[in-house]
Amino acid sequence: MKDKSNVDIIRERLERWLSETNLVAGSRLPSERELCELLDTRRMTLRQVLLELEVASLIFRKNRSGWFIAPRRFIYNPKAQSSFNVEARAQGRHPFWGYMEKEFCKTPPPGVMKAFSEDTGSYRITGWCGLDGHKVFYHESYINAGFASGFINKIINQSFADIWEKDFGQFLSIKRMVFKPVKIPEQACKELGVAPNTFVILIEKHRATREKRVVQVDFEYWRLESVELYIDDE
Repeated sequence: MKDKSNVDIIRERLERWLSETNLVAGSRLPSERELCELLDTRRMTLRQVLLELEVASLIFRKNRSGWFIAPRRFIYNPKAQSSFNVEARAQGRHPFWGYMEKEFCKTPPPGVMKAFSEDTGSYRITGWCGLDGHKVFYHESYINAGFASGFINKIINQSFADIWEKDFGQFLSIKRMVFKPVKIPEQACKELGVAPNTFVILIEKHRATREKRVVQVDFEYWRLESVELYIDDE
């Protein structure tokens, strides 16, 4: 049998300590110095263990604030027609959200302009969404301003889906999706509490009308430990 590495031994000690203390999601772990003393290990070994547990979605890090117990992952079907809020509540979670910027954008990114197939400008809306007191993703959305004039003025406390349905009589569907790991945008670091150059999961969605006309493009940047993706046709 292969001998256990020092990292494996310290990981087992930390996992045993986490199990015995039974900390609830969102609880802050002791400082790295305190953990080194508790586990009788060096800082370099501890950090490797912490990174392994982060990859396993057992803990997460907030920039300049330390390590915390991770909530359970949000089970997310990006093709679902219902809103994030509805899906979260169906899983017994408590969603919350906030907007950062809402503005008219005369020249959106080239990919968005191509998706809209016209140069009428767009509305750019940025914000974040969270679960159970923990912010899990940053979003940047573009709305075709020529098709949905005044959309930006209707954003108060209702979801985009509700605005499309109630104010524009539209039920949008997903026409295109892209998934890829990327470095988090600079403006999202502070909101999600992550360090610059942290990798996140980008989900890009192109939403279209019944006539297959793309009128909304979303860029969602998810914390790695926060989400489990699956695709299920409804």
